[in-house]
Amino acid sequence: MKLQQIKAVMNKYKRAWENRDTSLILDCFTKNGIYQESPLAKPYKGHKEIAKFWNAVVVNETANIKFKLGKCYISEDKKTGFAEWECKNIYKNNKNYMVGIMILAMKGDKITYLNEYWNQ
Repeated sequence: MKLQQIKAVMNKYKRAWENRDTSLILDCFTKNGIYQESPLAKPYKGHKEIAKFWNAVVVNETANIKFKLGKCYISEDKKTGFAEWECKNIYKNNKNYMVGIMILAMKGDKITYLNEYWNQ
Protein backbone atom coordinates (compact mmCIF):
# COMPACT_ATOMS: atom_id res chain seq x y z
CA MET A 1 0.00 0.00 0.00
CA LYS A 2 1.23 3.46 -0.86
CA LEU A 3 0.19 6.84 0.51
CA GLN A 4 -0.89 7.98 -2.95
CA GLN A 5 -3.34 5.05 -3.20
CA ILE A 6 -5.01 6.11 0.05
CA LYS A 7 -5.25 9.74 -1.04
CA ALA A 8 -6.68 8.77 -4.43
CA VAL A 9 -9.38 6.48 -3.03
CA MET A 10 -10.26 8.98 -0.32
CA ASN A 11 -10.68 11.73 -2.90
CA LYS A 12 -13.00 9.41 -4.82
CA TYR A 13 -14.83 8.69 -1.54
CA LYS A 14 -15.16 12.48 -1.04
CA ARG A 15 -16.75 12.89 -4.48
CA ALA A 16 -19.08 9.94 -3.81
CA TRP A 17 -20.20 11.41 -0.50
CA GLU A 18 -20.61 15.00 -1.72
CA ASN A 19 -22.54 13.85 -4.81
CA ARG A 20 -24.40 11.08 -2.96
CA ASP A 21 -23.22 8.79 -5.75
CA THR A 22 -23.79 5.12 -5.02
CA SER A 23 -21.96 3.90 -8.14
CA LEU A 24 -18.89 5.93 -7.22
CA ILE A 25 -18.79 4.68 -3.62
CA LEU A 26 -18.99 1.11 -4.88
CA ASP A 27 -16.09 1.88 -7.23
CA CYS A 28 -14.00 2.63 -4.11
CA PHE A 29 -14.44 -0.95 -2.84
CA THR A 30 -13.57 -4.41 -4.12
CA LYS A 31 -16.67 -6.53 -4.90
CA ASN A 32 -16.38 -8.24 -1.50
CA GLY A 33 -15.14 -5.16 0.35
CA ILE A 34 -16.28 -4.48 3.90
CA TYR A 35 -17.54 -1.10 5.07
CA GLN A 36 -17.68 -0.75 8.86
CA GLU A 37 -19.47 2.61 9.19
CA SER A 38 -18.88 2.68 12.95
CA PRO A 39 -16.93 0.35 15.25
CA LEU A 40 -20.16 -0.59 17.02
CA ALA A 41 -22.28 -1.04 13.88
CA LYS A 42 -22.83 -4.15 11.81
CA PRO A 43 -20.33 -4.23 8.92
CA TYR A 44 -21.69 -4.02 5.39
CA LYS A 45 -20.15 -6.80 3.29
CA GLY A 46 -19.98 -6.58 -0.48
CA HIS A 47 -21.43 -4.14 -2.96
CA LYS A 48 -25.06 -5.12 -2.36
CA GLU A 49 -24.97 -4.38 1.39
CA ILE A 50 -22.84 -1.23 0.96
CA ALA A 51 -25.25 0.12 -1.67
CA LYS A 52 -28.28 -0.61 0.52
CA PHE A 53 -26.74 1.32 3.44
CA TRP A 54 -25.48 4.15 1.22
CA ASN A 55 -28.85 4.64 -0.47
CA ALA A 56 -30.75 4.58 2.83
CA VAL A 57 -28.48 6.94 4.77
CA VAL A 58 -26.43 9.08 2.39
CA VAL A 59 -28.75 9.37 -0.60
CA ASN A 60 -32.10 9.52 1.23
CA GLU A 61 -31.28 11.24 4.55
CA THR A 62 -28.26 13.49 3.96
CA ALA A 63 -27.87 16.71 1.95
CA ASN A 64 -25.46 19.63 1.40
CA ILE A 65 -22.45 17.42 2.08
CA LYS A 66 -19.03 19.07 2.31
CA PHE A 67 -16.25 16.56 2.97
CA LYS A 68 -12.67 17.58 3.75
CA LEU A 69 -9.83 15.07 3.68
CA GLY A 70 -7.16 15.62 6.31
CA LYS A 71 -3.82 13.89 6.75
CA CYS A 72 -3.25 10.36 5.52
CA TYR A 73 -0.83 7.82 6.96
CA ILE A 74 0.42 4.26 6.38
CA SER A 75 1.52 1.75 9.00
CA GLU A 76 5.19 0.73 9.02
CA ASP A 77 4.35 -2.67 7.54
CA LYS A 78 2.44 -0.90 4.70
CA LYS A 79 -0.67 -3.04 5.33
CA THR A 80 -2.94 -0.47 7.00
CA GLY A 81 -3.87 3.03 5.91
CA PHE A 82 -5.37 5.87 7.93
CA ALA A 83 -7.21 8.97 6.73
CA GLU A 84 -8.39 11.89 8.86
CA TRP A 85 -11.55 13.70 7.69
CA GLU A 86 -14.26 16.14 8.60
CA CYS A 87 -17.70 16.63 7.13
CA LYS A 88 -20.49 19.19 7.32
CA ASN A 89 -23.94 18.20 6.13
CA ILE A 90 -27.65 18.25 6.75
CA TYR A 91 -28.75 14.92 8.21
CA LYS A 92 -32.46 14.30 8.75
CA ASN A 93 -33.04 18.07 8.35
CA ASN A 94 -30.48 18.99 11.07
CA LYS A 95 -27.09 20.65 10.62
CA ASN A 96 -24.39 18.14 11.34
CA TYR A 97 -20.62 18.41 11.81
CA MET A 98 -18.53 15.26 12.01
CA VAL A 99 -14.83 14.53 12.43
CA GLY A 100 -13.25 11.15 12.16
CA ILE A 101 -10.60 8.79 10.97
CA MET A 102 -10.82 5.88 8.59
CA ILE A 103 -8.73 2.77 8.98
CA LEU A 104 -8.43 0.83 5.75
CA ALA A 105 -6.87 -2.08 3.92
CA MET A 106 -6.56 -2.06 0.16
CA LYS A 107 -5.95 -4.30 -2.80
CA GLY A 108 -4.52 -2.17 -5.58
CA ASP A 109 -6.61 0.99 -5.79
CA LYS A 110 -9.71 -0.50 -4.11
CA ILE A 111 -10.68 -0.76 -0.44
CA THR A 112 -11.02 -4.28 0.94
CA TYR A 113 -11.84 -3.12 4.49
CA LEU A 114 -12.79 0.29 5.84
CA ASN A 115 -13.58 1.08 9.48
CA GLU A 116 -14.72 4.60 10.37
CA TYR A 117 -14.34 6.13 13.81
CA TRP A 118 -16.21 9.42 14.02
CA ASN A 119 -17.82 11.89 16.38
CA GLN A 120 -20.37 14.66 15.87
